[in-house]
Amino acid sequence: MKKILKWGAIVFVGLIVIGVIASLGKSGNTTPTSDSNNTTSQKQEEQPVKEPAQVTAAEIADDFDGNQVAAESKWNGKYVQFTATVSNITDSGLSFTDIGSKQFSLTQISCKVGDKQSLLSLKNDESVTVKGTIGKQTIGVIDMTDCEVVK
Repeated sequence: MKKILKWGAIVFVGLIVIGVIASLGKSGNTTPTSDSNNTTSQKQEEQPVKEPAQVTAAEIADDFDGNQVAAESKWNGKYVQFTATVSNITDSGLSFTDIGSKQFSLTQISCKVGDKQSLLSLKNDESVTVKGTIGKQTIGVIDMTDCEVVK
């Protein structure tokens, strides 16, 4: 009985050692080959440039004024471009107010700009074209991220 247990333990330990060696052999090659680098580069180059949908700021504002839930369903995550008059310029970006077609619309768009240098030449009350991704509305302000000023 002791002999069987002894041989069983030896076989068990041997299987563990073989398993460890086999797993090291499979995961030991972590250096990517030149083929995998070329495939990754080709996939990145083949992706088409995403073009923004041409819309008006009034179209976005009117949808949010009419029904915020429906507007967020329609616009959230959409990449758009529009031209509107700048009402405020801050270190985080641009604000566009008085953009809705309703007479007393308080809806505005807050455009978060990553390239602060693009804001230096702008002035309030100037018409500017921007592109970015529409987000959600909080207290009348529609968030727009990844904004770029289009010259």
